[in-house]
Amino acid sequence: MAPPGRRGAALMPRPRRPSSARPPRSRVRGGKPRPARPARARAGAAGPATYLYALVESAAEPDGAETPPGLPGTGRLRWLAVGKGLWLGAADAPLERYDTAAIEKGLKDLQWVSSCAVAHERVIEHVSRLGTVIPMKLFTLFTSDTRAVAHVARSQARLRALLRRLAGRQEWGIRVSVDDVKARAAARQTAERAAEGLTTGARFLTLKGRENREVREIVDRGRGEAAAVFADAERHADQTRRREPAAAEPGLRLLLDAAFLVPVGKAGAFREAVRRQAERLAPRGYRVVLTGPWPAYNFVAGTP
Repeated sequence: MAPPGRRGAALMPRPRRPSSARPPRSRVRGGKPRPARPARARAGAAGPATYLYALVESAAEPDGAETPPGLPGTGRLRWLAVGKGLWLGAADAPLERYDTAAIEKGLKDLQWVSSCAVAHERVIEHVSRLGTVIPMKLFTLFTSDTRAVAHVARSQARLRALLRRLAGRQEWGIRVSVDDVKARAAARQTAERAAEGLTTGARFLTLKGRENREVREIVDRGRGEAAAVFADAERHADQTRRREPAAAEPGLRLLLDAAFLVPVGKAGAFREAVRRQAERLAPRGYRVVLTGPWPAYNFVAGTP
């Protein structure tokens, strides 16, 4: 939210991006909420701080009933008016638990970070049912309601334009991976056929060389298949985001990690396209996983 160095404007830690900041379930999105960028607290600032979950567009003040629990120790969700039809979902956060020093210390505890990230996401996903939402980053805090509202209000025109782009749309995630065990088994079968009739020494060398080559070819073909999955799904989306494939579940090699902003009216066709691709690729040892719908975590870059 507030840029680094805005003394007294926001209380935000330097992100360390611990892997467990992502909630336990696998999903393609920025809610793996990343910590907001840092800013120092004003010396002697009194608590509590104002914690922000999301900006919501709604004609009337959203209903805060049945909101799930937020971050540990924070107050109930309440709404701050920013402008006509714009509301910040906020909560009180005790400074002894959420000032800069406390969060910097907490970032070293991956279990604590994960519990905060899950709670942050849980509230955002709840309020996303109340109107079009711009999610805030994890640990977005201000020293007061007044400062939080003033900071967001300065970007009101840009935020309204972003909300128009997000209205009536959902984020979906697709991951394509190859099962290393299945790939290795298929490669071994091909190698054994190629080594039939060879002497023991030649057979051993042929098996190893051919098996490794077959595994590489399966992965290379998988990248092409992942591109085909992306292209098929992209036809139903207004915007897309691709990320460099990183770590996957044990035994899987991630080939595609992508997010899609899909109009609600096209969600059925989108899901069906992904289902067909998953069905086509499963016998070949490739795994296609669809997640969502989520708030548009990956499509709100640069929000305040």
